Amino acid sequence: MIGGTALRDASFLRIDENGKTPKFQQIINGIIAQIEAGIFKPGDRLPSINETSAEYYLARATVEKAYCNLLKSGHITSLYRKGFFISQGKIVKRVLFLTGAISETNRAIFKAVSEQLGKAYKVDIYAYEYQRDYLLDELEKQAGNYHYFVLMPHHLGEICDLTDLLKKIPSDRLIFLNGSTVTASRNCASVRFGCGEHFRTILEANAATFRKYHTLNFVTTDNEYIPADWYRAFFAFTETYKLNGQVLDDVREAPLQRGSAYLLIDDDDLITTIQDASRKGFTLGHDIGIVSFNDARYKAVLGGGISVIQTDVATIGRNLAIIIAQNQKQTVRIPMQFIDRGSL
Repeated sequence: MIGGTALRDASFLRIDENGKTPKFQQIINGIIAQIEAGIFKPGDRLPSINETSAEYYLARATVEKAYCNLLKSGHITSLYRKGFFISQGKIVKRVLFLTGAISETNRAIFKAVSEQLGKAYKVDIYAYEYQRDYLLDELEKQAGNYHYFVLMPHHLGEICDLTDLLKKIPSDRLIFLNGSTVTASRNCASVRFGCGEHFRTILEANAATFRKYHTLNFVTTDNEYIPADWYRAFFAFTETYKLNGQVLDDVREAPLQRGSAYLLIDDDDLITTIQDASRKGFTLGHDIGIVSFNDARYKAVLGGGISVIQTDVATIGRNLAIIIAQNQKQTVRIPMQFIDRGSL
């Protein structure tokens, strides 16, 4: 039943006049925090927009914007001529997954965390196309509509100051999901995977096998985000072990040659390379070496079995879900794995 105690305590809000967080977002953050702490109970009535505006010397439009966002997120409800009330029952928490572009990898992570969190959470995904302004616009629109923001900061650390960019989101509601060090600018939770350090560890663990080949080709793709530190790790490895290493934008950029090994990120390039090897009579793991990224069931049988470098998506999803569900501020590092099926 709606119609509980009116919330008129002086501690109802704490507005930082000099803070970087917009005032409407401070109102949202303060109300959500007190709901989650159990201070605000279901059915409690909030002061009206006019009352809050007068009490805290806020523009009416600022309070109205905050209340509208809280209505959208389900934290509060309203009754005609009665006012605004803390919602009854369990609130479905909303999570916004922000990524540079939709790829097979982050689509799989998105699916994994959605399944782990279950029906108590609604998870949405938005691709900001590696554009700072797109991300800023989305954060401006959605700042009060989500409980948590999971950001894969693709290229952002290379083009802007993350601290300034993300100031609209409180650190306890922002989670970084990435393989780089740009998250150091914010004291936020993070799940780190696929970093250059882990990539080089995998390469060095298999150095003896790679040295069977005179050339090691790292074939990139536009369909997946590739961290800059992967390139540094690749060239550092080939230089240390005296290998002829080269980066190709496309597998067709250079003819398939006996005595070469290929690190293939794109699965279309994988199929093309296997078909080309078959036409030339090359044996995988002997005449040429192939390593793919991100495992799939068919890779266990394709070409007699394809060796794979991968990060366990289920583990990423599970750790991310724990951080969200338990509101933890921690950093989890998930190493890469190498699955040897004889194609290298």
